[in-house]
Amino acid sequence: MQMKLIILYNFFMKKLFLKLRYLLLAIVMVIACYIYVLFVGDEYTCIIDTGFAYSNSIEPVVSVDDEGLDILEVTYSRFEGSTAYVGVRSRNPGRAYISVKSGEESASISVLYVHKNGIVTYDDYFGDFNGSFIVRVGLAIYMAVILADLIIMYRRGLRKNLYLSRNILTCGLIIFMAGSFLMHLINLLSVQRMGLYEILGSFMYFMKAFALYSMPLSVMMAVLATVSNLRLLKYEGRTWRNMLAIFLSILLCIAAVTPLTVSYLLQQATWIDVNNWTGPGRFIGMFIENTAGLIVVYFECILTGTIILSVKAARHIPDFDKDYIIINGCQIRKDGTITSLLKSRADRAIEFAGMQKKATGKDIIFIPSGGKGKNEGTSEAEAISNYLKSRGIPESSIILEDQSTNTYENFRNSIKIIKEMTDKTAPKIAFATTNYHVFRAGLFAARLHIKAEGIGSKTKSYFWVNAFIREFIATVYYKLRTHILVLAVLMMINVTVTLMTYISNVVLS
Repeated sequence: MQMKLIILYNFFMKKLFLKLRYLLLAIVMVIACYIYVLFVGDEYTCIIDTGFAYSNSIEPVVSVDDEGLDILEVTYSRFEGSTAYVGVRSRNPGRAYISVKSGEESASISVLYVHKNGIVTYDDYFGDFNGSFIVRVGLAIYMAVILADLIIMYRRGLRKNLYLSRNILTCGLIIFMAGSFLMHLINLLSVQRMGLYEILGSFMYFMKAFALYSMPLSVMMAVLATVSNLRLLKYEGRTWRNMLAIFLSILLCIAAVTPLTVSYLLQQATWIDVNNWTGPGRFIGMFIENTAGLIVVYFECILTGTIILSVKAARHIPDFDKDYIIINGCQIRKDGTITSLLKSRADRAIEFAGMQKKATGKDIIFIPSGGKGKNEGTSEAEAISNYLKSRGIPESSIILEDQSTNTYENFRNSIKIIKEMTDKTAPKIAFATTNYHVFRAGLFAARLHIKAEGIGSKTKSYFWVNAFIREFIATVYYKLRTHILVLAVLMMINVTVTLMTYISNVVLS
């Protein structure tokens, strides 16, 4: 009994650690960085651009205002051209002003804050400080760990089951995190001084850059999607499902200009003043602008992940060890013959069976799946079966599933038949469908806990855009809670950065 309790305890502790690992890592990184900054943060080197060159005959003078003499002391100063490098050390908490004079000319006064823990910050209350570079390196390491963890999760997810909606979520998060990490590295190498709120908000730089540089691509994709959709409407009829790409085109165009539009509207608004540097309107506007851009960029990354996984699923060839192959049905002609779309699915299943036979010598059982629709003279399964027989597939290798009305039922009913016919605990299953439909069909199989690999048949290119949108909508729907949670975390960072900026620039400055 005691051993079982120990095993259960270890299991739950492991689960708890996995769920809280990012939070625990963040706590460790914060503590480590804080201890380091405590040791070195009582000193700081001010880099002051005075705006005038120094004359050899006149020695520049660095001075601290009267009230600041008890707050900090100047330890050294040197001058290069019009730039002054002034070293200071903290004494007591408070605010002090430093000025550099050369004859009758003087530089702009710089402000320094000494915190209760002795740390000196420059320009803002949460401004740059000695050791900020190490903090930025720590954040880069933290982001790199998360990115590496996401890549490992993505690879494991693909090995476990290609057709999981979480794979799209993970792929989208990898794109988002990789972009944020790259932008943070660029800032780390190019920006010399950053305040704490600027460090925490480093992912905002990626968001703004992504929104800006993706605008031409979004417009181009919108045009291509519209052209593709018009062809689809021409050849396949006008239905709201066939118009999804046009809706996406409109949304892409709106999304591409949303951050700039929000910024422009805030600049022109009369109900809020975003131009007052110390007014709350500026920071409310900052939050609104960042929120709009954040949502747009996040879902653009998820859409990109959807496209990547859909293409990967469409190009995937299942392992040659399958016992059964399900052929997903779709609408047939009134005379009971199959359409070119359904014919391509059946041909792809026959092709795969031939590839497997040649590679391993193993035969496969065909399961045509699909019931009888209102305007159909026979069931889709029977129509597929007739075509298979015409292609030389023996009747003994065909089992009909003729009750389903959609893809979900295709898998549910087919797996029920398979379980009744086999004594294997885990029969090897493949399914054949149109290439643009492979991933979404696999999602249905995964929801039924069916381990199946899909093979896609070629179809008209104008079907693809609509298919990607449907995959995207399905992914967002199935992982809606997770998307809300991720966005909530990003919103919390956004709120924190905005409040810290306001407090640092206005309240405590």
